[in-house]
Amino acid sequence: MKKIIVALVIACSSAMALGMSAPARAQLGQNSIGPSLAIGGGQTSVGIDSKFGVSDNLSLRPFIYFPSGGTYFGSGLTYDFNLTNTGNKVQITPFIGGLVSIGTGGINNSTTVGFLGGADFDVTDTIQLRAALNVPISSNNSSTTVNIGAGFRF
Repeated sequence: MKKIIVALVIACSSAMALGMSAPARAQLGQNSIGPSLAIGGGQTSVGIDSKFGVSDNLSLRPFIYFPSGGTYFGSGLTYDFNLTNTGNKVQITPFIGGLVSIGTGGINNSTTVGFLGGADFDVTDTIQLRAALNVPISSNNSSTTVNIGAGFRF
């Protein structure tokens, strides 16, 4: 378990260093954080989902959820497809990528690697809605989840 935590700290530190070196225009307004629901595996979990723009089309998406009997956290790295509808100022950003998550306690005591896909919907300059599908490629007590939530952009 200590090796997993050390690896997660190194990965997050590397992502932060990369984010600091990205152009300022790539970071402005691409970051968000907010409440989210994860539905799957026979239960619904409440948590926090976030998005940090690493470059114009890459985002780091850390998350943490609290299912019954444990904690589920990790991060995804996604490629974002920017689609802009200038008529009514709603921007839809589909994304696809991979994720790594770690579950602690209960039946979620495992590490999962999987695919992540979904879309961000910019409702206003400060509010973003998010929907995502997480599909694991490992079979250690994992199941597909649907995540829905809102984010406050900064």
